Amino acid sequence: GLGDNLFKVVAWYDNEFGYSNRVADLTAYISDHFND
Repeated sequence: GLGDNLFKVVAWYDNEFGYSNRVADLTAYISDHFND
């Protein structure tokens, strides 16, 4: 479900070192899915 996917995204995001880039990517990713 969405919760599982979100957890995976957050776990991946949490381990990334490019913080600002990940914020932009994550925002675009979430926006993309909610607008689908």
